[in-house]
Amino acid sequence: MGNDFISARFAQQDVLEAQARTKAALQKYEDESIRVRESSDKFYSNLALFSGGTIALSITYLGYLKSTQGREILYPRVLIGAWICLLICAVTSIFCPLFNSYYVHFARLRIYINSLVEQKETAAGAMDNLFLVNVNTPEEKESEKNRLMAETKDKKTSRKWAKRRETISSVLWTGFGWIARLTFPVGIGLLMFFAAKNI
Repeated sequence: MGNDFISARFAQQDVLEAQARTKAALQKYEDESIRVRESSDKFYSNLALFSGGTIALSITYLGYLKSTQGREILYPRVLIGAWICLLICAVTSIFCPLFNSYYVHFARLRIYINSLVEQKETAAGAMDNLFLVNVNTPEEKESEKNRLMAETKDKKTSRKWAKRRETISSVLWTGFGWIARLTFPVGIGLLMFFAAKNI
């Protein structure tokens, strides 16, 4: 009997540790989601503002060039190319924070669900050594174990669902981020070339 009590105590400790890991994963999910979203939102919002502002300034500059009598505008296609690059940068920058928040959300959700799976698997594995209220007979313990395993199977399906969305969000966030970060300097470079040739 003493041995059963010790086994039950160790089993209960395993279940409590799994619950503590689940709680820690959830807390980390909440903390990191806020911090990452704020910094990413700020960067891409600034990039979108700079791109839009640069387009507006270049339109003003073009108006100035056109108002000058007898002046031919050189390389107008370069200016159009710069506008296209900066517009692409502005649009992708606007969507980057959205995809980033989706990525962080689904990544942490997957980790949290994984902790739930671990918690339920630990409880099911320790079922034979646990003393549970209203679960006394081996048949009742087996029924409880089957219930936990069914819940684990459902959670594994949810984990796959979250992983799929995490991957899609990651690809979109990474792709849009690269596009935004590459088109901004290209657009600025084309604009500087146009301005230098039209001085």
